[in-house]
Amino acid sequence: MAADRLAFSVAVFARNAGRILLIKHKRLGTWLPVGGEIDPGETPLEAAQRELHEETGLNGSFVALTGVEGTPPGFLGYEEHLAGSKGVHLNFSFVAEVASDVVKPNEEFAEFSWVTDPALVESPRNVQELGRMALHGGPPLVAMARAWLNALNRHNLDTMVKLYSPDALHTSPWARQNRPETLGEIRGEAGLRGWWSEVMGRYPALRYDERCVAADRERVFVECLRTNAEGEEPALIALMLVCRGGRIGSSHVFHG
Repeated sequence: MAADRLAFSVAVFARNAGRILLIKHKRLGTWLPVGGEIDPGETPLEAAQRELHEETGLNGSFVALTGVEGTPPGFLGYEEHLAGSKGVHLNFSFVAEVASDVVKPNEEFAEFSWVTDPALVESPRNVQELGRMALHGGPPLVAMARAWLNALNRHNLDTMVKLYSPDALHTSPWARQNRPETLGEIRGEAGLRGWWSEVMGRYPALRYDERCVAADRERVFVECLRTNAEGEEPALIALMLVCRGGRIGSSHVFHG
């Protein structure tokens, strides 16, 4: 990635009540976390604390996310991105817990939103991946799996559908049982929306709670404890998500 200008910067995902704050950046015209360039003499953490307060009026609590000695609290990851006429930003991303969701916009943005998943607004892929990490923890594919579980458990249909690619596939024994004409396969955005709407309506107490999770480069596997109704014996199931381009290309549920 070449540019005439390089600048160190920070991005801060403010988190409140299971949501993160994204702002509609006026100059770039896209949804981003708050942030800005690191001033001379500042550490990345100091810049993150300052930018969060200057841009929103919020003060955040930055807590340790890793066990690596010397890692600043709240540090999510490092990435590089083009920032329009400002060249390439060498960017340190942080997450901060905030007690309030009252935001005071500044000259860089007028629109803002507290979202349960960054894919709900038109945000870049790196923002979506880091945002899910800020919300759910773990590397990107693990955070994706936890976002899927969170959307299901909250019966959040819009978030669930936004996690998928438009041509995605879902397979499930329940699809084969309740829609035998599908042979257990639900395809495409409209099909997925209809299926998950039906599932959430048919099984209002349905929950999948994570027991263990493992991921490779494009797949994530989750062992879950399924609870469907009060008094029903919980059951172990397996979930596999195959991801591409920051979205779910296919999801597969296996019942024991």
